[in-house]
Amino acid sequence: MRETSNGQTKQVVPLSTVISSIVRSWVPIIIAGIVVYIVYYLTVHVYNILPHYLGNYEYLVKLALALVIGSLLIYVTSRDINKALYPYDPHTATALKFIFQFLIALAMMIFIVASVVQYSPAAAALSGTVIGLILGLAFQQTLNDVISGLVLLISKPFKPGERITFLTWRYGLLRAMYPTEGTPNGFTGTVIDVGLMYTTILLDTGEVAKVPNAVLKDSMVISRTNTVRRMVRVRLDLPTKVPIDDFENTLRELLISDGIKDV
Repeated sequence: MRETSNGQTKQVVPLSTVISSIVRSWVPIIIAGIVVYIVYYLTVHVYNILPHYLGNYEYLVKLALALVIGSLLIYVTSRDINKALYPYDPHTATALKFIFQFLIALAMMIFIVASVVQYSPAAAALSGTVIGLILGLAFQQTLNDVISGLVLLISKPFKPGERITFLTWRYGLLRAMYPTEGTPNGFTGTVIDVGLMYTTILLDTGEVAKVPNAVLKDSMVISRTNTVRRMVRVRLDLPTKVPIDDFENTLRELLISDGIKDV
């Protein structure tokens, strides 16, 4: 049981139950993939219902099945975790979802590489270096985002549900007209989820931002959730006939009457 902010208690689903539910959701997807491959193999190689030359594209069939099955596994895993665990423990839910997504993606890559090597070992050996260089350049940023997401989950600079401001040189903002009114080059919002490649943030402006994990890892993060006091700067234009001393005294009295201290 876990107590909520309104004093009520809710039943927290055990982690083992969540994992068991995920595995049960995997079973029909994996079985469906196996059945599709068996049907393809029988119709092409055994009963010759389909043209025999389609057997030359078996690795493409395996590639398509791996992508479809992997995508479905990631979807049902995220769905089950969000439904069973996220309302009670967002951080554990995010970490568990990230781990499952990473393992599924890794298994997909291993299966695809193994299928290509099995189909043509000689071609795979000859083109391995070139393919490795191409994939390394193509997926450099992707791998950086994945690893950065893992670093964020381990180091915990912020948690789902926490309101933060992140400052980064990658996304520029328009500066104020006067230098004395310059504000930090940052974005403020509430963290919704830390995914495999992106962190989802609900900005104060109402938009939902998908920020690459690598950007957040290299950013300065300011926590707003645990902030007790903060300075607020407000610019007011007054007519020249208004005495500044009288205005300051009147404004100070109004702020103090509203419960604001140390004015």
